[in-house]
This record gives sequence, C-alpha cells and structure tokens, in this order.
Amino acid sequence: MKKILERLLFSKRAVAFFTAFSAVAVLLFYSVRYGFVFVDNVLYTGFSLGLFVFACIGSACLFMIFVAKAHKKIILSETLMHVIAFISEALAVIVFIYSAVTLITDNGMSLSSAFALFKSAFPIWAFVVGIAFFAFAFSLLKSKKTRRAVSGITALALFITAVYAVFPFSPFEFTSAPVVFDNGSAYSVVFSTSEKGTAYIEYEYGGETVRVYDENDGRKNNDKIHTVTVPKDELSGNTYKVGATRVIDELSYGGRLGKTIESESITFHNTFGENIDVLTVSDWHTKNEKAKTAAEALGEYQAVILLGDCAPALMSENDITDYILDFAADLTGGAMPVIYVRGNHETRGRSAADLADHLGYDHFYYTTSLGEYAFVVLDSCEDKEDSHPEYGGMVDYENYRRSMVEWLETVESTEENTVALCHSAEICIEPELSQRALSKLNALDVSLLAAGHEHVLDFDGSGDYPVFVDGGVDAVGKGSYVASIMHLSPDGIELQSADTNGEILLSESIEWR
Repeated sequence: MKKILERLLFSKRAVAFFTAFSAVAVLLFYSVRYGFVFVDNVLYTGFSLGLFVFACIGSACLFMIFVAKAHKKIILSETLMHVIAFISEALAVIVFIYSAVTLITDNGMSLSSAFALFKSAFPIWAFVVGIAFFAFAFSLLKSKKTRRAVSGITALALFITAVYAVFPFSPFEFTSAPVVFDNGSAYSVVFSTSEKGTAYIEYEYGGETVRVYDENDGRKNNDKIHTVTVPKDELSGNTYKVGATRVIDELSYGGRLGKTIESESITFHNTFGENIDVLTVSDWHTKNEKAKTAAEALGEYQAVILLGDCAPALMSENDITDYILDFAADLTGGAMPVIYVRGNHETRGRSAADLADHLGYDHFYYTTSLGEYAFVVLDSCEDKEDSHPEYGGMVDYENYRRSMVEWLETVESTEENTVALCHSAEICIEPELSQRALSKLNALDVSLLAAGHEHVLDFDGSGDYPVFVDGGVDAVGKGSYVASIMHLSPDGIELQSADTNGEILLSESIEWR
C-alpha cells in the first residue's frame, strides 16, 4: 500500500502531473471568483480568497519539489516533502472541484462570466508558467528533438502574437444586426462588430441622404458596440442601413483604418393601427434559443418588450452583444421597436455601468408609446439592500430608486390606455418607495403591470390593476421557457403565454380602466 501511495502521490511523475494540474486548477479557480461571495456568506468573508492564496503557494511548492526530484537534490527531509506535496495536491483537487461545482450549479449560465475572467487572467498565468518552465524545467527535457519542438512552438507563438499586435488578421464583421431601442424620446439604433471601429446609420429623409455617426461632441466613438440616436419621425416607416469602419490604430495624431462594412437595407415599421401584438420576454439568462423557440410558437408581433435578466451578469461587452443585442436582433431583425426594461442581473458585472450608454438610454425609467397605447417603464434595480455582500460595495440603488419614484410622481395622466413595465412587480425593495410607486401607477389609471424576475408564470387580478409575471427560464419546470404575447386593442388587453413546445399556458383578458 505504501508503495502504491508513493507511486500515485510522491513519485517524480506524480508530482509532475499534480504540478501541472495545480497550475490549471488555480487558473480555473480564479476564473470563477464571481462565486466567491456565495461561499464566503456561508463560511466567513475572505475564505475563498484565502483558499486561492494557499492553492497558489501549493502550486509553487509542488513545482519546487518536482525540480528537486528531477535534479535529485535533497532540499527537505523526505517526510516533510511528502507532507507538503500531499497538502498541495489536496488543495489542487479542492479548488478544481470548487470550480467545477460553481459552473455546474447554475447550469452553465455563468460560463460567459467565467470566460471573461479567464481571458483577463490567462496572459499573466501563461507568462508566469512559461518563465517557471524555461527557467527550471526546460533543461530537464532529455531529448534534443523535444527541446527543439518546444522552442520552435514557443518562438512561433511569440512571433504570431507580435505580428497580430501590429497587423491584426482577425475578420471585421457584424456580430449583431441592428436593434432599434425606444428610449422614450428617440430611437437608439444599436449594433456590434467583431473588432473596434467607428459606425453610422444612413437613410433618406426630406429628399436627402442622412448619415448619422456614433459620436460624442463631434468625436466618433471607437468601440465594438455602436449606438446611434435618431429622431423617431426620421426613422418612422423608413428604410435604413448601418455601417462600420475598423480602427486598427487610434493615435493622438492620425491613425490607421481598416475596411468598411455595411448592412443590407432594413425597413423599419412603427406605424401601428388599433390592434398591436407585442412580444414580451423575460429572464432568458443566456438561453436565447429557448426564448426564441417560445416566441416563435406565439406567432407574429409588431414590437418587443424585453423585461430584463439576459445573463447572470454583464462581465464584458460580449455579454451585452450576445445576450441583449444579438438576441433582440434575432427577434426583430431591426425592423420593429424594442422597449427595454433593466433586470437585476444587468446591474452586475464590469460592463453593467456602461449598459445605458451602449443602449442609448439616459435612465432605465421613462415613458413611451406604441401607437395609441402608453407605457410607463420603471427600473427595480437590485432585489436586496445596497449593503448586501453580493454587490461588493459597488451600488447606490436606494438613492436611484428614490429619484425614480420622485420622477414618477411628476408624470401626468393622459387619455391614452396605459401599461406599466418593471422587472420586479414590487418595483422597489423599500416598502415606502414601493407603496408610493404603486399608488402613483394606480393614479395614472394603469391597466396592467407586466413584470418578470420570479421565474414563474402568474397573473393576479385581485388588486387595483392586474399584475402579470411573464414566465422566463424554468418557469414551468427545469429547462422550460415561457414567453408571452400582449395583444392591445381598443377593447382591452389579451394576454397569451406559451412554452417551447407551443403549449398555451395562460390566457387572460383585461379591460382598459
């Protein structure tokens, strides 16, 4: 038994394997650190970070033990080396299992967050591992052919990296078709490209060709997500196309541009009659295809309402591109307006603070209309107090919600039939603010409050106005998805909800107040 353990845990080959395994486990562990807070809440603050530090130390210890064994040098007593090796190997296994469990427990919905963290950490990790390998382990390769192969591969990788830094050879293409967001006062036409560049929208208006750039105070923006604001009357019923020019090198004087790409022409429809079918989707949490399948089962529609929670967090611009822009573009083809409601998961992550700018909103609370029907859009932000550990001291939503409610109380009643939208039906987690907001909606004669957040399909008509919770992912069982159609007519609102199998799960009628 002792010999078996020696071979499995403490032999030169075993230590070499666990050294490599530990290095990979540390990288994976660091890439899922978005989950540290949940473990720390159960145990104690700093547990996960401490585990990471000890795992790094363990990885270094294993590497030193491997080098010592390879050179047949005794740096410590055999017993002490075995103890250190065993603890370090155990730490590697623990952090690897921790990482795997973190990814598995949310059904892979946080893979995009993990990948963003992995991408940011990998260059440093590769540099450290590479230096350690060539400084201490490269000379241990006995075969000249192997040493030459490793040297050649490394040199080629460095050469490609250097060339790519000066002459990027990745393709420049659209990564999402245009999406027309209704921000209340104008339309924001938003699309994305694979690399940074400048962008524009082009259309005919008043007998002239109009080209509007994505710019701030005359300076064209150089980004992957492109946002161009257009007056509603200029885009109404019009045909447009978007274009982008790659920026390879942006300098203080001059620069270097790449190729220009343009979309096909798109005809935008926002002229509505008395009857409008509006698709509502909520809480798709990266499950774009499931949501689109449920939407297809509901038939045709003329506008889309996104009720929030596109992903667990917005860790990078790619999350905005993949789970908001590309998703909305697939639903609309850029040919109809999108009313966007921010979910609590869009308030999290490195790119959360940039979301309003990327989508062309001043705030995520506003009023707008589709034809003769008015909408009051509210922003519930997060679902816990600002001091909660999940937010890492990065939020001030109570004051934001207070400002929103104060704005809401200035909104005047109109003769239009009105629907309210908010990610969470309670609107604010503060009881006083929630009561003020709900009372004001009642005073505005709102006929329906449509929400998401709960991951259930529910309709409650017992209050001053009905509250509809629009399903989403796992709404009627694990792996399910429910979307809805809101049919607006002079007679009232007809709600219909369906899952990915096309089964109608809810059908309700609401009269205008």
